[in-house]
Amino acid sequence: MKTVAANLTTLFWGIVYGEVIGYIGSALVQANFTKTIAIQTAIVGAIIALIGINLFKLVMKP
Repeated sequence: MKTVAANLTTLFWGIVYGEVIGYIGSALVQANFTKTIAIQTAIVGAIIALIGINLFKLVMKP
């Protein structure tokens, strides 16, 4: 259960940070901010990060 809660927390904060970074990035390059694209990109990035972290933990177990 602890692992599930940690993964959901990481996914949540990945989405929040993705929204913020997407908004700031679109303002810097003067592009239209599309919330759905920012959320989808953040979710994919967070899932890839979670898979990488979990694989790293699996490999590094003593």
